[in-house]
Amino acid sequence: MWPIQTKVHARMEERRAHALAIWMKRLATKLWLGIREWCGDNAYERYVQAQRTKPDKSCLLTPTEFYVERANRRYSRPNRCC
Repeated sequence: MWPIQTKVHARMEERRAHALAIWMKRLATKLWLGIREWCGDNAYERYVQAQRTKPDKSCLLTPTEFYVERANRRYSRPNRCC
């Protein structure tokens, strides 16, 4: 092989490796955000974003207050299966 062809081939391999690394990072990020959404870990961020879009601009709860209120709402209702 010619030296120029080897250098071109090496650069192409570097670009492919870089593109693969970027793709894997994006996939991992999407997976992580999906897991956070599924388990409810991003609930406070969604709450803050929703409060910013509301016109009445009520006061924002702190993360601790938000999770305490969320737990109270979830477990204060009677839950009867039968």
